[in-house]
Amino acid sequence: MNIFKTALKFTLSFGLVSSVAWSKNLLRYDGVIQLKDHKGSTFLSVMQSTIKPALDQKAIHGFQIASADVIEKNIDLVDSKVSRKALSATGGLESLLNLATTLSETYESVTFYELPQLIAQAGFAKGQYDLATFFSLVSNGGVGVKIDSQNITYNVNYGTGENENDERTGRSFGEGPERLALDASDKHYLTILENYVRTEPENSPHFYRSLLEILLNSDTTKYKKISAAGQVVGTDFLAVYIAEQNRHLMSNFRSHPWDEALLEVTLLAAFHAGQHSIAVMQNGMLTETTVKQETGCFVGERKEKAATLVDYWQFSSNPDPQHCSRSGINITRKDFRALGALITTAVRENDPELVKSIETKLGLKRASKNIYASFSEFLINLETSEQLDQETLTVIEDLVQFLMRSQELAAEITAANS
Repeated sequence: MNIFKTALKFTLSFGLVSSVAWSKNLLRYDGVIQLKDHKGSTFLSVMQSTIKPALDQKAIHGFQIASADVIEKNIDLVDSKVSRKALSATGGLESLLNLATTLSETYESVTFYELPQLIAQAGFAKGQYDLATFFSLVSNGGVGVKIDSQNITYNVNYGTGENENDERTGRSFGEGPERLALDASDKHYLTILENYVRTEPENSPHFYRSLLEILLNSDTTKYKKISAAGQVVGTDFLAVYIAEQNRHLMSNFRSHPWDEALLEVTLLAAFHAGQHSIAVMQNGMLTETTVKQETGCFVGERKEKAATLVDYWQFSSNPDPQHCSRSGINITRKDFRALGALITTAVRENDPELVKSIETKLGLKRASKNIYASFSEFLINLETSEQLDQETLTVIEDLVQFLMRSQELAAEITAANS
């Protein structure tokens, strides 16, 4: 790697480039889906009509691995955490580029189903899955979904849902202001979400309003009003949300409601921003002290720690070695749903007209026990209209007010339920 490339990589890794350099679609994906072209439709309808079909086409028809020259350029255009995995799996840049040359010159097209095995056959079985993800990402092997000029998600290696375990496939990467493409894990996302809402609580209305406008109306016009840090959080949310909703759609919404869990915990973060110290719901009580996450196969006493939003991500408690390492936000559904119900009761007592307005606009026939759950079930529902009328869309402002009321009441609610 020449001196210029080394300097560029150092600069990008530490986020010192001006925002001008962080433009649009650094990995040069073809046929990027622009959300602004779908304004007026729910995000779910865009997933059904456009995003999932595009991902399915990649799964079926595949793509060509980029040449070594392109790989060498693009390795500087992804987050260093991503590039380190690829470099570690091959033992260094030269070996990585040699593998790229072998794959690109041998195969005109590969699918992600085939790619790990082809990498293993080339001598890199140990890192075959990390390398398959990396090569797909930097070879235009997925589908780009653009939020605005500074924010895009790259979505790679998703199955169609026709094959066994397809719901476990795929990775989505978010690229935003001052951050190169990174595949945000649940833990990473919850960490930066907590940091953002608690350090910039005054910006929460802009953040939540824009996310809700995207989900309900594919409207990205207010995204630029969010701070740069908030845009990275929002883009990572959308990347993970695309991943989870695509998996949910694979089952035709019969299983895997991981998108619901992600949405509800993201909305609950507004409440946690109003607490003096983070206290999460566990076993019916809000607690500031939790224990370190361990797999279901862990035997022994778990260490205590301060509660964080990451506590809404957990490992399965199933001790079966085949299942004990499974993890996700949805595992804590009982706890976050209990907190949602608690907050709904408190806000209703303080502002019954606001809660009633939300219920009416969501078309609820009876009082909601949990506004968070009622909203996610309205939004993530194959029977919900693909385009919502203007009166229904006014629920966005009601929901923002609800979230800010939860933030204002957080200390009181926490004290009464700890």
